[in-house]
Amino acid sequence: MNFPKVTPTRKTPEQDLLKELRRSLNVTSLKHTFENFDHVPGAEKAFKLFKELASGSDWKLLLCYGGTGNGKTYLCEALVIELYRRGIFLRLLTMNDITDALKRSMSKGSIPPYDVLLSNYCRGPRLIIDDFGMGEGVSDFSPRILEQIINYRQKENLLTVVTTNLNVKSLPERVVSRFKDTDYARMVLNEAADFRPEKRKREKEKCH
Repeated sequence: MNFPKVTPTRKTPEQDLLKELRRSLNVTSLKHTFENFDHVPGAEKAFKLFKELASGSDWKLLLCYGGTGNGKTYLCEALVIELYRRGIFLRLLTMNDITDALKRSMSKGSIPPYDVLLSNYCRGPRLIIDDFGMGEGVSDFSPRILEQIINYRQKENLLTVVTTNLNVKSLPERVVSRFKDTDYARMVLNEAADFRPEKRKREKEKCH
């Protein structure tokens, strides 16, 4: 399943559809594909595992950790887009998206209620959780929620990706242990440096 080609100088119905698709998938750009990935040193192992997962590997859980700005979110978006091309819809979520939704569902009369929403995160056939630990305090309930979700999904061998810029020692021990089970999962350190400054530099040079 490929995206329709559009004329960039004129707004078209196809462009509106692509904009809506990008929002539905919750990705930054539909150009964030594996083919367009900037192969920076240190990201090779992460790229290989994301591609392997996209192609239908026997193992289904992936934990990718490392510094900021080194391509973890891009690879999540590339996975979402690749699955869409194969006819599989998956919306990219951050851990903050999940915890915010769960907190709202605690309100009286909330639809869906908390238990149903948490069950959806646990039981859904595919789940990508980007940026665990971003902007959250240690006392936040997200580590406990992540543990519940990963424990269930590992047992059921459901496609699951978690990315974080935290040291793995800061993650719940039982979560990390799930990703160490090589029958079901993989862990990878993205060792690439923050390439956002270089990217901004190249974009600025193009404008001059």
